[in-house]
Parts: sequence; C-alpha cells; structure tokens
Amino acid sequence: MSPEKKSTWLSSKEAQKQLKIKGCDLMHHRVSGKLTFQKKGNAYFYLVEDLDKLKKTSK
Repeated sequence: MSPEKKSTWLSSKEAQKQLKIKGCDLMHHRVSGKLTFQKKGNAYFYLVEDLDKLKKTSK
C-alpha cells in the first residue's frame, strides 16, 4: 500500500474529541452505517475520512 493510500484510524476517544460528541452519539453513527469502523478486541477504530465527512455534513 502506498503512503498516500494508507488509511488512518482513530480510537473511539479520539473520534469523540474530533467530532465533539458523546460516546452514545458515536455509537449511533456507527450503527446507522455513517462511519466505517474496525473492531479490535473490545475497541472500535474509525476511519478518519468518514469522520471528516460527518463533521462537514453536521455543520
């Protein structure tokens, strides 16, 4: 994978800080399919590009 194609993932806490939302709101976005995520063990990681899109549409 080339460096410019590499995906960046943020933890739930980091995603909450970036979007300025609570964990419950983040979970609702995840369940509704608005956010691409990976689950590793008990932790969820979110794709930065999707967080940026969600931030732009919520303004």
